Amino acid sequence: MKRFGWILLLVFSFLAEIAAQQPDPFFTDKKAKAEAQLFMKKASFTEPANYTSYDLIYQRMEWEVDPAVYYIRGKITFHFVSKQANLDEIQIDLHNEMVVDSITQKGSRLDYSRNENQITVHLYEILNAEQIDSFSVYYQGEPPSSGFGSFITGTHNQIPVLWTLSEPYGAMEWWPCKQSLSDKIDSIDIIVTTPELYRTASNGILFSENVSEGNRIMHWKHRYPIATYLVAIAVTNYENYSDFLQLEDGRQIEILNFVYPENLDSAKVRTPVTVELMALFNELIGEYPFAAEKYGHAQFGWGGGMEHQTMSFMFNFGFELISHELAHQWFGNYITLGSWQHIWLNEGFATYLTGLAYEHYKDGLYWNDWRRLTVQRITSLPDGSVFVSDTTDVSRIFNGRLSYSKGAYILHMLRWILGDEPFFKALQNYYNNPEVANGFASHEQVVAHFEAAGDTSLTEFFNDWYYGEGFPVYSLEYSQTTNQELKITLSQSPSHTSVDFFEMPVPVRVYNPGKTDSVDFRLVHTINNQVFGVDPGFDVSEIKIDPDFWLISKTAEAVKVEIAENPVPVHVFPNPFENEISIIVNGTQSLLKTSLFNSDGKLLYQFAKNQTTLNLYHLPQGIYILKIETSKKTTERKIVKY
Repeated sequence: MKRFGWILLLVFSFLAEIAAQQPDPFFTDKKAKAEAQLFMKKASFTEPANYTSYDLIYQRMEWEVDPAVYYIRGKITFHFVSKQANLDEIQIDLHNEMVVDSITQKGSRLDYSRNENQITVHLYEILNAEQIDSFSVYYQGEPPSSGFGSFITGTHNQIPVLWTLSEPYGAMEWWPCKQSLSDKIDSIDIIVTTPELYRTASNGILFSENVSEGNRIMHWKHRYPIATYLVAIAVTNYENYSDFLQLEDGRQIEILNFVYPENLDSAKVRTPVTVELMALFNELIGEYPFAAEKYGHAQFGWGGGMEHQTMSFMFNFGFELISHELAHQWFGNYITLGSWQHIWLNEGFATYLTGLAYEHYKDGLYWNDWRRLTVQRITSLPDGSVFVSDTTDVSRIFNGRLSYSKGAYILHMLRWILGDEPFFKALQNYYNNPEVANGFASHEQVVAHFEAAGDTSLTEFFNDWYYGEGFPVYSLEYSQTTNQELKITLSQSPSHTSVDFFEMPVPVRVYNPGKTDSVDFRLVHTINNQVFGVDPGFDVSEIKIDPDFWLISKTAEAVKVEIAENPVPVHVFPNPFENEISIIVNGTQSLLKTSLFNSDGKLLYQFAKNQTTLNLYHLPQGIYILKIETSKKTTERKIVKY
């Protein structure tokens, strides 16, 4: 899923067509309060322990909807296999505001009980382990719509439109289901009856479309396992057309587009890039996992996109949105996260594949911008873990800076640490792992693939970057001898106290005067103030830390220190700092006066003679100049408050 405003948008006029969202005329203060209450009920959802008592093997969803009317009526048939002996009841999920007309099995009504948003169905007979059975739930009502809006009606060009968006906890708000991250439905049929004007977009292959007595009935079949939250319908007066990816073995993969009639011409210009992107992801990861059916887009009114399996719902057809939702078919749909705590397995992966799309599109013209802006987004605040400790906070689950951007950059940094070949081998091995194919994956399974491909342990890396918060702010001093040996002292100050030091190979680039030549070095930074000796082969005039944006980091300064026979250095530390700065004056010199200026050169403070500890906790974050006058020289140092 990708929501505008949360995820980094590279806005290029020919790539993205960002339409302004209009205020919802129905969203009043009263409705906002009601939705907030519903949101809290939904956010407290936990998967029942007894879900393991049965396995869903097939569901048939039959719905009646009219986009002009906020209402749904349906019959949902559950086909399941018992996973325990003496199974006499099954628990399913449905919001308590939805009305259950009846539950039937073998032509008879079943008894059931309701507790909040859960229904306990008492089966007609006791089942043995591995015994298959089924029951049907008849229900109707006005679905409560909270969070991202699990069931929404609106208009486009004055025509009614309806869509669903169930991630993460919204499926139960509009249909009775097993809302699970441990059991995928092996196969589904979706049959939707609407007034004749409207057409329905959904998962899988369109099996039939019939008009009778003023109604249109559309039947979709999907024969791949699917997580509950990825089941979806969208209904309006759609027009459709198809693009096709031609495979080397003669097969074709259809890309079916359901679009608003008023956008048909523009969509036909913009969606064919999906063919190129699918070919790229096929090459980098493996063949599109639902090739035997289709991929597709259905236009809807939510400000972003949602990766419903085999048919993403799209606000527009910008390059980045198409890339992101397509990538989810591999990571999020075929392989689904096993816990919302590890949302990066969906969103971090899809966001990084979007970056890879930029790397290969137009010879990488926008790849550097994508990296630079992503790092800027992540480092705009000093804290934040990719790991989600509280999955009741839906806004935290889908935090754009952490789950999307920082999650993506964990992958980019792994690529830097391991190298391209092991990195992409790990991605491919993960995708081809039969333990997670068409199922759910854990964070630990992903880490194991990267460790195996790189023949290394990544425990500290993930402790720092995944569970820990923040990033390093680097400082560098260098000097060069007459024989061109370069001495580099590399320091870092973590932006958050959860990590005391980020052990990383740090890329630096050294330039000669005029920048006509440069050399890259990889400094394996394991301790603070670590000293490295390298030979660039020329006189160095400038050094840049991480010029190609491999790391989540900031640079405080990279300064040249002149070599003298009798050096009288002045040391300022830590830099960057949080509250205090210390000054050490070496040699026979004495400290006379210290002055602090802002980045514009305005004098802020003067400190007493011989005052070596400066308490600067009250300063806002930013860059400052410290002017230090001693009995032998005056030194200026750039310092950074984080």
